[in-house]
Amino acid sequence: MKARNRAAMIWQKGIREGAWLTWDRIGFACLCSAIGLSLGLIWLLVVPNAFGAPNGTVLMDYFSFWLAGRQALAGVPEIVYVPAEFSALQVEISGSETVFGFFYPPTFQLLLSVFAALPYKMAFAAFVISTTALLCLSCRLITGKWLLAACLILIPACANNAFHGQNAALTAALYGFFLVGIERQRMMLAGFALGLLTIKPQLGILVPVALVASLNWRAFLGASVTTLVFAGLSAAVLGAGVWLMFWQQAPVAAAMMELGGVEWGKMISVYGSFRQFGLGHEISMAAQMLVGLGALICVWKTWRRTGDMAVRSASLIGGTLLVTPFALTYDLTLLVIPCAFLIREGLDRGFFPYDRILLAVVIGLSASTAPFAILLGIPMAPLLPAAILFLGMRRMQLIDRARQQEREPDHISGTASA
Repeated sequence: MKARNRAAMIWQKGIREGAWLTWDRIGFACLCSAIGLSLGLIWLLVVPNAFGAPNGTVLMDYFSFWLAGRQALAGVPEIVYVPAEFSALQVEISGSETVFGFFYPPTFQLLLSVFAALPYKMAFAAFVISTTALLCLSCRLITGKWLLAACLILIPACANNAFHGQNAALTAALYGFFLVGIERQRMMLAGFALGLLTIKPQLGILVPVALVASLNWRAFLGASVTTLVFAGLSAAVLGAGVWLMFWQQAPVAAAMMELGGVEWGKMISVYGSFRQFGLGHEISMAAQMLVGLGALICVWKTWRRTGDMAVRSASLIGGTLLVTPFALTYDLTLLVIPCAFLIREGLDRGFFPYDRILLAVVIGLSASTAPFAILLGIPMAPLLPAAILFLGMRRMQLIDRARQQEREPDHISGTASA
């Protein structure tokens, strides 16, 4: 009997309430993460290591970003959209056969030219630090606390993004600015951030659904204007022809995904998971579309029914990572934003049962999906955005139920007095 009571207490406190997730433990974990991230970046950029080419070039994703910016500064931006030429350029510069694709629009190339004026390793560090700082600012605007914002940018997914020199911290920050703008009724800020988010178009698939569902035409208009101005600026600086080259390269990106140009284990989509299980392109894409349809319905319902941004952010960003077939492990950094909203609401108004433990699991595993998939054959990545989407939908349901229960006594009292 005592053993049963003890087990029940462990479940109640440890799993249902997550009582062990105290600030001292979280703070210690964040301190370790900060030290590890700092030492890891120093090791990557300063110390000779396995990720370096024979001439010392760090062979991470940022190498293609830096070279893309360099070509923009050199007046030949279109080279990055000719895979054979861009690959040859990478081999020439690094002395290694390892090459990276560049499938981003010219707007992102224009942004990268700002950093490309620096030497490669300095540009790598500047890009990572500045984009992560933007994400920290975004989390500060959401939570109202610098300490909590600092903790959020130290989650494993952010470290994974930093080591790759990828842009997920930037896209997550822009998503955060967009959602803060919506929440605070600053629609031009929201539209501006959303327009800049077009540097990675596949991450904005569900945003129009959210804006139409909430009848938010001002943000829609602001995003449209920003997108057109941003695209026009890139065309004016880089040349209109570079946009044509970008669109002509699109089939190459699609073929790369279909033919396994990126390891399935490094993808976080439903499509990638089905491909890793050995299923074909058509079946995997059908499963992706089915899950995407479910995510779309969830976004429509939440943005139509509630203004609670913890619910909205969880459905939109969780749904976004479920709807796009091409997303990689570092894109899980986007989950920082709904986690920030959910944690803020939990600290202010109390967490719902299992909120803490689910958030801890999502955060803890946010950089471990590739090892699970590659080494163990378990493609668990889609479960993380699915868990965030679940937390958002459940939160909306529980809030609706609580409000209904509050109204019932008044209804009963009114009936009795009549």
